Amino acid sequence: MVPLDLIKIREEETILLVPEHEEHLGPRSSRTKVFYNPAMKMNRDICISFLKTWCKGKETLLDGTAASGARGVRMANEVDCETVVINDVDKDSIDLIKKNIELNSLQDVKTSQEAIEIHLLENRYKYDYIDIDPFGTPVPYFSPAVRSVSNHGVIAVTATDTAPLCGTYPKVCQRRYSAHPVNNWCCHEIGLRILMGFCIREAARFDKGATPLISYYNGHHFRTYLKIREGAKRGNKALDKLDTFYFDELGWYLDDQGKGLRKAGPLWSGNLFSKEILKKIQPIGEFDEEALSVWSDECGMPPFFYDSNMVSSYFKMAPPPMDQFEEKIKDNGFCTSRTHFKPTGLKTDACVDDLLDIFG
Repeated sequence: MVPLDLIKIREEETILLVPEHEEHLGPRSSRTKVFYNPAMKMNRDICISFLKTWCKGKETLLDGTAASGARGVRMANEVDCETVVINDVDKDSIDLIKKNIELNSLQDVKTSQEAIEIHLLENRYKYDYIDIDPFGTPVPYFSPAVRSVSNHGVIAVTATDTAPLCGTYPKVCQRRYSAHPVNNWCCHEIGLRILMGFCIREAARFDKGATPLISYYNGHHFRTYLKIREGAKRGNKALDKLDTFYFDELGWYLDDQGKGLRKAGPLWSGNLFSKEILKKIQPIGEFDEEALSVWSDECGMPPFFYDSNMVSSYFKMAPPPMDQFEEKIKDNGFCTSRTHFKPTGLKTDACVDDLLDIFG
């Protein structure tokens, strides 16, 4: 094993030995040996909160791209389940993971040193939960996960290749996700919905339906939790919620008529969250009540949002406080909610013409 300078930290109920690190705000280099990213603690806190809500005590969970093993060890220590398997291709990672298993006196935890796609394809039994959190795109790993998840199981996917998904590198997005991104004020929601659309199409290829339970953007990554159920009809039903949207500078349109419109999609047009899950989940750590409240507010709202600064610029007026911006739209009979994608973003069922009447 390559010598590592380890420090002891605590994430909620779990003690972890991890490599010395800086408080890095984004993903590390793929060349980093046994990396631990403190900026992903909220991601892990949401994962544990979800699993505590979803697990019934008999599930088999897989942390497929474990790195330092922080997520998998926490899953084994903090979640009521039957078995946790922690996998990584790197021997140094597995050696460190074994130390953390011993440090927390964990039982019913297995380790595996394989490429995740090989592990999934050669696996002889189905996992109830599969976590895919790779460096960059999850595209190569999702198809094997769909084939290896149990009926009614969950696949959780992280994507850190936000630049292609948000339209900075549209050709890369088209190659990886077979979709057109748009780099505008709500590019992060577009990127998340493109990721979800890709996963739903892949599940349908195997006659399975994928239902989003929790899907969000945070800092430098996208994350979606998808319930997978067998059945071609379920796959077809999910595909019915894929759509293509056309954008101008101010709003979105469902037709392709008009000069200068930019195409986004195919992408998921349905809910990002399950209301049932949001009602049951108990936030922990960096996943707090405020984040859960915003998710709950925007659950059920239409795709995409308006940016108050953009609206103000268009109508040549000073940007109003968000409360006033929201209240004026509500006063005209429309629904509104804040969105976790942007502090100045507002979801509403008002269309562009409605905004022209309200602010024009």
